[in-house]
This record gives sequence, structure tokens and C-alpha cells, in this order.
Amino acid sequence: MLFNSHIFLFAFLPLALLAVFGLGRLGFRGALFGLTVASFAFYAWWDWHNLLILVPSLLVNFGFGRRLTASAAKGEGRSSKLLLTIAIAFNLCLLGYFKYLDFAIATASTLTGIQYALKHIVLPLGISFFTFEQIAYVVDSSRGKARPYGFLEYCVFVTFFPHLIAGPIIQHDELLEQMDARIQRPNRENLSLGFTLFVIGLFKKVVLADTIAVHVGPVYDAGLGAPVPTLFAAWLATVAYSVQLYFDFSGYSDMAIGLARLFNLKLPANFDSPYRAHNIIDFWRRWHLTLSRFLRNYLYIPLGGNRGSSFRRYLNLFLTMLLGGLWHGAGWGFVLWGGLNGLFLLINHLWRNTFKLSKDNPRPVSRFTLEVGITWTFLLIMFSRVFFRAPTFDGAVRVLKGLVGQGGIAIAEGLRAESKGVAMLIVLYAWCRYAPNSQQWLAAMKPVLKPVMNPSPWQVQLNPRWALVFAAMGLTSLLLFNRVSQFLYFQF
Repeated sequence: MLFNSHIFLFAFLPLALLAVFGLGRLGFRGALFGLTVASFAFYAWWDWHNLLILVPSLLVNFGFGRRLTASAAKGEGRSSKLLLTIAIAFNLCLLGYFKYLDFAIATASTLTGIQYALKHIVLPLGISFFTFEQIAYVVDSSRGKARPYGFLEYCVFVTFFPHLIAGPIIQHDELLEQMDARIQRPNRENLSLGFTLFVIGLFKKVVLADTIAVHVGPVYDAGLGAPVPTLFAAWLATVAYSVQLYFDFSGYSDMAIGLARLFNLKLPANFDSPYRAHNIIDFWRRWHLTLSRFLRNYLYIPLGGNRGSSFRRYLNLFLTMLLGGLWHGAGWGFVLWGGLNGLFLLINHLWRNTFKLSKDNPRPVSRFTLEVGITWTFLLIMFSRVFFRAPTFDGAVRVLKGLVGQGGIAIAEGLRAESKGVAMLIVLYAWCRYAPNSQQWLAAMKPVLKPVMNPSPWQVQLNPRWALVFAAMGLTSLLLFNRVSQFLYFQF
């Protein structure tokens, strides 16, 4: 079920809260059991057959983790490495079969000219996210960084429903170290903060992201043989998609963080005003923070990281982004998107190294130069997302042709027909670029695991006046529930 649906808000969530805190009266294990059952029920709602994949994955990885933890404690290096290799191979094979087998078959058909039959495998929801989390767990277990958790604790870590489908991607210690008596009974402050964050995220998704989405689909989903869009239509759709994607995914993350807080648990932040980034390096330190952290810790560093020659470092960086693109989806558009971002990062690092720029040795820049950097970064990110959003490579090329005017200009006509959409897009982009984010507004209440950087000087207070504001936001969102739509990151 979707967070932005009546069944979730008015049935599942109240029942989950009652079950967890009701069973919590029996003790800590009762609350854990309640969280586990609620999370399994949430996942099974989509299709109970998905449990036939999730449950074996949980059992196998839990077993690997316990054995690797014991091996690390005994110093059994060789056997630990072999077991870790098998554990990672198991997870990658599971992900590869469901997510990439049809992609591999289609690619082989294209390369050989022989038409192989596709399997038409249905992608289980959230498999990319829970696979990454479990890979991180077994790797940390082999390094002696994970203690031998109980099975119920492990189930909650992987399946906790607020983050199960689309993140944030959490590390085992971030959630499991909070598993104590605090989850047994409701906390008034956490309930207030949790519902506040949930409403903010719901408003972002339902009122903002879904509203601006109407300008994206007609251009990007036009289909094979569609004419090249006009300059105006292509730019409107492409800017709208970047704005839609931000409010859709950051809205989901806010809702996930808020829902976790209802159960007295904190999740890590996933966004830090990414459209304020003044270069590509800065952007990837602000966008999808938990994925960037995973790619750095479990892919870039194992590949060699900053060790070795500059060439090897840049190759590691490029490969990490290429694989990060493939993680998002089984298609060459995602690979190209990842490769472009890898190339942008590589050029950015080369520039900084050439001019000896670093955090410790910054060059003073004017406000104008900073604004130019922010705008240029956004344009590069937006350009790369044409391949991310378009269903096919030909579709992406068609949109790119439109962006350079090959389909005609039509600015005056477009402005007359879409004046409200353009005005809304300008306001939303300005919001992304200049307004404090939700964590900064609520920094005084410590909404996420780590302290919030650069908190807003105007803090939201949980008082009656602000309650009316959030009640109005929630009511507006509920009135638009007749157009319930899936979150964009559910497809990954």
C-alpha cells in the first residue's frame, strides 16, 4: 500500500501503532514482534508472493551474518572471506535474476540478432534497497563490526516498513542500536514530530510533485514515432521532471523519517537541499545521501578508493557511478546516466586538483560566481536525467533534440497555454534552491540521526499555531487523494 492512500492512513497505520504499543506492554520482545508483523503485512499487501523472496533472503543473510560475526571474533580470515564471497554472490544473484535477467536477454538479442524469449519477470518491490542493506550487513559482520543480533531484531532492521520500499538505505547499527525499551510505549513529542514530518512529506508528494507531473508525461511518454517536442515543451518537461523527482523522493523520505519517529525510532537524513549544490561533487553529497554513502563505503573504497594513482582513483569513481546508475534500473539509459555523472565528477575532481582547490583551501568567490555554479550544476544534472527519465534511448534523443530547438521554438504559444504551470515551476524551483529544507525547519527537535547542518533561524515549534498550518497542509493533501500515484523510486 502507498503512504499516500486512505487504506494506509486510516487503517494500516493506526492498527500498526496499536499493535506495536499494545504488544509493547508485554515487553521489548513484544514490541519487536509487533513491528515485524506490521512490516510483513505492509509488504505482503502489494503481493504476498513477494514474501517468498523476502523471507528466504532474510533467513540466508541472517545465517551468513551470524556465522561471519563468529568467524571474525575467532580471527578465521580465510574461511570468513570465502563465506563473505558466497553471501555477496547470493545477494547479487537474487537481485540479478529479478532485476537484470530480462535486460541481459534483450541486450544479447540486440547484439547477436537472435531473438531470445524474455522471461517477463516481475520486479519485487524494494529488492534493490533491502539487498544493498543486507550486503552491507554481511560485509560489516565479516569485519567484526556487527554484533550477533536476534532474528526479530534483524527482521525489523531489514523490513521496517517506513524504509523498506524506497529507503533511506540504513546501516544495521543505526536502527538496531535504538532497539530498546523506547519502542515499547508511545512518546507524545515523537508522535507530534512524526506526524509533522509525515504531513510535510505527504504535501510534497500529493500537492507539489503530482501536480507538476502533468507537464512531464506528455513529452517523455509520447512513444515511438512521436514528433520532436518544441523548445518550450522540452524545457518545461525536463525542468518539471527534476522538480517533480525532488519533491516526490524527498517527500517519501520525509514521510519515512516521520513514520519511524512515531515508533520512537530515528532514520538518517536522505536530502540536504541538493539544488543548492555549487558543483557536481557537492550535489552528490546532498542528493540521496544514504545511497551515496553505500556506494562510497561498499563499492568505491573496496575498488581502491583514493589509493594508488590518480588514474586509478578516477577509474574507481567512474565505475562506482556507472554501477550506481545500473542499480537504479535495468536499462542502458540508467547506465548512460550513471556514466555521465561519473564523467562530471571526474572533470570536477580534475578541475579542483589542477587549481589546488579543496575544503581546506577554498578560493573566495563572489555571490554571482556561486549562483552561476549552482545554475550550471542544476543544468548538468537536469541534462543527464533526460536518459534517466525517458523510457527508451530513442525517446531521450527526441527530447534532447527538442531542448536544442529542432522541434521548433513556440515560446510565446507555450507561455500562453502553460502560464500557470510555468509560474508554479518557477516558485517550486526557487523553493528548492533558496528555502530551508524540512530538517532545517525542525532542527531544534533533532528529526534525524545526526545533527542538522545549517538549521534555519526560524524554527518550527510544535504549538497550536503551527498545528493549524500542518493541519491545513494535511487536509489539502487528503482532498487530492483521488489521484493516488506511486512514488517514482518504487520502480528502482
